[in-house]
Amino acid sequence: MICRVPSMVRLDLRELPPPEPMRRALEAVEKLGISDVLEIVTDREPMLLQHELERRGHRYVTGGSDGDFTTTIRRAKETKP
Repeated sequence: MICRVPSMVRLDLRELPPPEPMRRALEAVEKLGISDVLEIVTDREPMLLQHELERRGHRYVTGGSDGDFTTTIRRAKETKP
């Protein structure tokens, strides 16, 4: 039997100009396996990214304050176009 261990990918996207953090985050989410987790760090709350993650059916949790927001993302089983 083969058992796959989930992986954690962490991206520090602080100090990147928009829309670069969103582009890089969405690109990384699409490369995740079903059980993998992506953690991104941004310098502001990623509200546009949150909207896009919801639209695509991904799950996420965001926390933090100005200058240091962490968003943990799990890929949806099937992604919406």
